[in-house]
This record gives sequence, structure tokens and C-alpha cells, in this order.
Amino acid sequence: MSKIDYLRRQQVQEYENGDVEASAATGEILLKEHWHIRNFWTKGYANDLYNLACVYDELENLERAAELYSDSARQIVVVEGEGVAFAKRLSGLAMVLSRLGAPEPAFFMLGSVAAIYQRDLGTHNATYADSLYNLANIAADLGQNIDALRFHQDALRIREALGDTADAINSFHSIAFLYEALEDFDNAASYAETALTLIGEQDDDYPGACNYLAGIYEHAGRQEDALSLYDKVLEIIRREIGREHSAYLNVAYRRANLLAQMERHREALDSHEEVRYIFKNISGTKHIFYANCLRNMAILHKSLGETVAAESLMLESIKIRRISSDDITADIIFLIRLYILNHENEKALEALIYALMRSDSNAPEFSALISALTETFAQPGNAITDFIQAMEVLNDRAKLRPIINKWTAWEVEE
Repeated sequence: MSKIDYLRRQQVQEYENGDVEASAATGEILLKEHWHIRNFWTKGYANDLYNLACVYDELENLERAAELYSDSARQIVVVEGEGVAFAKRLSGLAMVLSRLGAPEPAFFMLGSVAAIYQRDLGTHNATYADSLYNLANIAADLGQNIDALRFHQDALRIREALGDTADAINSFHSIAFLYEALEDFDNAASYAETALTLIGEQDDDYPGACNYLAGIYEHAGRQEDALSLYDKVLEIIRREIGREHSAYLNVAYRRANLLAQMERHREALDSHEEVRYIFKNISGTKHIFYANCLRNMAILHKSLGETVAAESLMLESIKIRRISSDDITADIIFLIRLYILNHENEKALEALIYALMRSDSNAPEFSALISALTETFAQPGNAITDFIQAMEVLNDRAKLRPIINKWTAWEVEE
């Protein structure tokens, strides 16, 4: 056995054993051996270049993978010409270039790849369909959605004719995604529904497919259909992996927000409470997502007229956001409006002063603060002198200090 044959076998064994880094190292030694014996213009050398490119591709070393795919393509075109083997290598290079942020040359290369496959293999095969699928994805990255649709639909017709169910499902979802981007939600839903019929309920991909279709239904205004699918997904996740899991949280959170949009406030509040409870057990109470749950619950309590609970939850949310250096201006505006609604004008004024002290006059929220200011002094019994006194507080540290202290005291509470 020659040294080259020995190294090839070793590289394959290392790769099959899952030691991809060792396989890459052996592949580099193999290339050096080719150079040592000046064994360049052979099919074997071109194949070794390609195999090593695939290894680096898997290792996410994209620059080295691109270099090797390119070298392999140049070598094989000398040995065999611009045939299927050349197209295979060119396709690998194009996909890596796309991941490196260069979709334009990738699109040009994949167009050549598809043309070679069509010429040498015909159009009724999985290889040609895959090339169209890849070409469609790059076209979509370039914003050429109409061309992307055409390529995806051509690939889908071939995959359906060949009975390639798994690949057809990918095509159906890709087309649905493009229609969704074009805001053609009826067509998007149609393709996503077809994909769902091809996926068995016992398949691992079924919950994700349901969740995706539910999102399309939301965009299409089919809220009851979306809610039904969210319920189905939650039931599956609960049965398969339990409630305290990120997959369950994600769907439960979307369901809660949908219920809020449907103005089913009490049900939405119960759903957000479930999300908050589970997230608290998983990640604790100092996370921004936990603060979001509290904020959502506060908004729902306000909608239900439960202002005391709304205030308590929003203050707790603000405390977490301050610790995390997050912007709290919008939350303070919520409190101001809540106090105005509850005719607690003094508390509204204190919150307003605090917000004005910490806001940026160029920020989008500043106009909302001015609106809140107008609301505060538009209440019956508020004279212009109250407004003047409030503005004087902003320039009087002695008067300002107790207000700031009051609103920041809860930050240090356990």
C-alpha cells in the first residue's frame, strides 16, 4: 500500500469515527505527500482536495474550505473538463462563498452548476433539483424573490415526481417563506399546509411545522386557526418533553400574545403567568425576558381595570430593566398613564419628572412624554401654576432629590 493510499484510508476512518479535526490534519499531510511526489494533475489529487474541503466545510473553517473547493475545481477541469465532477466542486465553493457573505458570485456559480447538471444529467433527477433549490436560496438572499420562487417551484415539481418527500417538504416551506416575505399570506398558508400534511404527527419536525403555520395564520388574520395550532403544539411538547423547556416557553409566549391581540385578556393573562412561572424556575427573576412577562401582565391587568396589580408588576419590571441597564422610558410612560387613569395626579407628576430627568430629548419616547405631560395638566383642577411648579422642580436639586430617591428606592430592595 502506498503512503497516499494509507493516508486516504486513515482520513476516512477518522472522519467516520467522528474525529473531524484529526481527519483535517491527516488530509493536510496527504496533500503535502502529493506535492512531495509531484502528483498534481490527477483525478486522485483533485478528489483529495475536494474531500478535505468538505471536512473544513463541516468544521466551519470556510476560508480554507473555499480555497480547497476552488483548487479542486481547477484540477478536475484539467483532468475531466467542465462536467458533473466540476459542477459538484463549483457548487461547494458557491455555498461557502454565500456563507462568507458573497451571494453575487455564489449565484453566478450556481447558475453554471444547474446548467451543467441539466446538460449532462437531464432534469429528472435529485442532483439537478438540489442545484435549483440552492440557486433559489441564493436568489432570495439577493432579494430576487420572484426568481427564487420560480427556481423553488421547478425544484419542487422534480422532487414530487421523484417521490422525494423530505426534500419536497423543504421546498414547500421555502416557497411558503417567500410568499410570506411578499405578504401573500394565502399562498404562504397553502404551501405550509401542504407541507404539514406530508409530515406525520409522530415526526420530530411536526411541532415546528405547526408552529410555523400558526405564525402565517396570524399574519393572515386567521387568529382562531393559529390558536388551535398553538394548542396542538403545546400538547405535543407537554407530552414529549414537559412544560419546563424552551420549546414550550416559545410557543406558550406566542399563544399568550395572540390571545392579547384577540382581546381575550383573562386567558392571555393566565398564559403569561404560566410563561412567567416556568421561566422563573428555569432562569430566575433577573432576566429581561422575565421583565417582559411582567410588563405584558401589567398591560393586561390595566386592560382589565386592575390598576393596583398593573402598577406592582410594572414597577417590578422597571427594577429588573434598570439592573440590566435597559431603557425604561416606555415603562414609566405606562405608569404615568396608569396614574392619570386612576386619578392619582401627584404620582403621575412625580413619575413624569423622573422620566424627564433621565430621557433624551432626541429619543422617540420623548414625544410620548410630552403627550403624557399634556394629559397630566389637562385633568380638571390642574392649574397652570401646577405646571410652573413642576418645571421649577427640574431646576431645584433640593426639591428634585426626594422624588428621585422615591422612584429609585425599590432598586436596592431585595
